[in-house]
Amino acid sequence: MPTSLLLPSLLSMLAVQGIDEGDMRLALPGARTLPEDPRGEPQVTFILGGVAARLGPHQILSQGLAGQDELINFDAVLHPGQAETAIWLTLGRFLTVSARRLIDKIDKGTLIDTGLADLRRRNAALEAELARHAGLKVEHRLAALILNMHDLGGGDVLGLRQSDLADLMQVRRASVSSACNALSDARAIRLRRGAIEIVDPDILRRIIERSVTPP
Repeated sequence: MPTSLLLPSLLSMLAVQGIDEGDMRLALPGARTLPEDPRGEPQVTFILGGVAARLGPHQILSQGLAGQDELINFDAVLHPGQAETAIWLTLGRFLTVSARRLIDKIDKGTLIDTGLADLRRRNAALEAELARHAGLKVEHRLAALILNMHDLGGGDVLGLRQSDLADLMQVRRASVSSACNALSDARAIRLRRGAIEIVDPDILRRIIERSVTPP
């Protein structure tokens, strides 16, 4: 089954169990996904809209972005391990489903297919994140992060404070501030209070291309 159809397929199966998009909730930028419910039961987040950054150890460093039709913490279904969390970069729409319920209600083949597809998407997102860290200046890394969010369907507003971005990128806040000002001066973005608005994605692409093109 194509990767793009796996999450809709899971939702169709869950609809038979009384779970559908009518149970959707909204998340504000900066909110965190929760790997457990109040009773301590592992749960999986289905992203129905928006973009989130998967969080690594200590719940700060970004390990890649996830967009619509992706899952957070699906490993809780396949095997116990370190819980996965994410921070919303944009306004999000999501469902949370008990990992136990997925195990009980969905056939094993579908769960394995979903797990493999999820692993491929996570690896691709992590590779993109590592590429941003590899020798790029903060300005170029920030441009790549913003553009990646935009290309995943996150819209034109990255709704995080510069201090949150500094945590995700593991740099000083002053470095993020300087990078934001440089991208603003290039007329690629517009700075808002607690947010960054994309003005021209093509300018961001050119900035990134220049950063990786040999002189």
